[in-house]
Amino acid sequence: MKSVIKFMSLVVAVALGLSSCNRDNVGYEPGTQTGDGNNIGYLVLGGMNASILEDTENIDSNPGTRAGGVDISTFDVVITNKDGEEVASYKYGELPTEPIALDAGVYKVTMMSEPMIGAEWEKPVYGAEREVIITRKQTTTVDDIVCKLRNIKVTVDYAADLKSQLDQEYTSMTVALAENNLVYAFGEARGGYFAPVAAENTLTLTFKCRYAGTTKDIVMTNEISGVKAAQWRKINVVVQHAADGTANIGIVCDTWTYDEEVVFDTSMYLFEETLVDDTDLPVINFEGHDLAEPFELTDAMFDADGKFTSNINIDITAKSAIQSIIIKASSDNPAFTAAYSELVPAELDICDGSVSNTLLGLMGYPTSAKGATSTRIKFGAQADILRTYEGTHSYEITVIDANGGKTTQTLSVKYGQMVILAPSIVWTGYDIKERHTYAPGMTCDLVVTADGGIADFIVKIISNDLTDEELQSVGLAANFSLVNDSQFFAPLAALGFPTGDEVRGAKERNLSITNFLAVLSGFKGDHDFEMTVIDAAGQSTTETIMLHFE
Repeated sequence: MKSVIKFMSLVVAVALGLSSCNRDNVGYEPGTQTGDGNNIGYLVLGGMNASILEDTENIDSNPGTRAGGVDISTFDVVITNKDGEEVASYKYGELPTEPIALDAGVYKVTMMSEPMIGAEWEKPVYGAEREVIITRKQTTTVDDIVCKLRNIKVTVDYAADLKSQLDQEYTSMTVALAENNLVYAFGEARGGYFAPVAAENTLTLTFKCRYAGTTKDIVMTNEISGVKAAQWRKINVVVQHAADGTANIGIVCDTWTYDEEVVFDTSMYLFEETLVDDTDLPVINFEGHDLAEPFELTDAMFDADGKFTSNINIDITAKSAIQSIIIKASSDNPAFTAAYSELVPAELDICDGSVSNTLLGLMGYPTSAKGATSTRIKFGAQADILRTYEGTHSYEITVIDANGGKTTQTLSVKYGQMVILAPSIVWTGYDIKERHTYAPGMTCDLVVTADGGIADFIVKIISNDLTDEELQSVGLAANFSLVNDSQFFAPLAALGFPTGDEVRGAKERNLSITNFLAVLSGFKGDHDFEMTVIDAAGQSTTETIMLHFE
């Protein structure tokens, strides 16, 4: 038995060494593909016409650093996949004219003038993003793209009636965003540009001044919240006159976005708790259909070209502004849920901005529902994916309005008569129901199928010679899961077993225990491998590899 343990330890050590070397040598060239060659589509950027939209109201600044002085041909164009990994990059002036081959999926094309600096004078950064979907054997073209301001512009000025009252030498405004700040000396006319750290940012203002003819320094602080990229925040220091005749220094901020003024509301409101009556709750309605019953999707609803000719429209109305529409997708066919989750999260608030408008539109989800009092979800846009997977697919829809009113309804769409077959385990070239006598060179290659996707794969080693202690000495056990028992993944991989995500969710998986059989070849007696595969629907199948060693 010592010799088998020593041999197994050597197999594990060599395999682990080889796997670590392989990891060190992995590399990807821009534009190269690692997926199935039959799953390739094409992206054309050669005809992309890029332009820059800059704010139209000018200040006294260095024109050489403004958009008119930027060489757009030097902008970086980067293609990233849905995981944020860079696939290819080019200079705009050197875009390839030939189509770029990409695996089918969702990609983002980003164009940027330069990387953003935390805070810098007269350093506008212009850029744009375009989400594209690459379809197998189809060509997607990006035409016009408009680069807009990506950082936050801040300027500081003073009211005319205040300028003469301040000692300019001791007057300044410090503007900070997170750890970055700029000090605006009195009369500073340049624009400061800040890199946003979130979707909504907070500017911290520290105003220091001294009235003319005095020696007392005055320090004031303030905050401006809700500041977003591409905004120009114009800070103006003014004299605020009170009704009793006193005067104080105040700070007013206007917000501009490109050439469109956005009203910056500095007023405060007091809210009282509102008790929502049932009649004031949001309403979710499927006209002409009872949401308590599944909607039957049939082939007759598609024309000869496969276009969906009916509709699955869910109308939502609310008496106060809609704040959230949460959609949770599920199905009795795990393959549908997996395919849906490749596009958008299975649970998604379509109002929170976490998914691009491009994807929302393709899925039939409204892109301007937040703040509205009525909207429509067009689930018919998903008819193709609903038809691809037989079963009953459900969408739990929860609507929450500004008063806290909440309504939940579930839309179910049924297509076909789905039957998920129980998993199967086949021993290639052998009858798995019989005990076989091991011979040198014998292989044990298995094909495991699970239409519902593998949820777990459990192996039990039954042997009079291999005790628990002996298996533990090489990192194994008599009973283990290829999916969940990560502590055994390294030695199992060394013996040729797939593990973890290589197994989880797979509909078909090849695995081999040939290496293990070679290890046992010197030991007489019976050695059995009882294997149980469980699918996502809870169905299970157990088969046993039964071997006799002479």
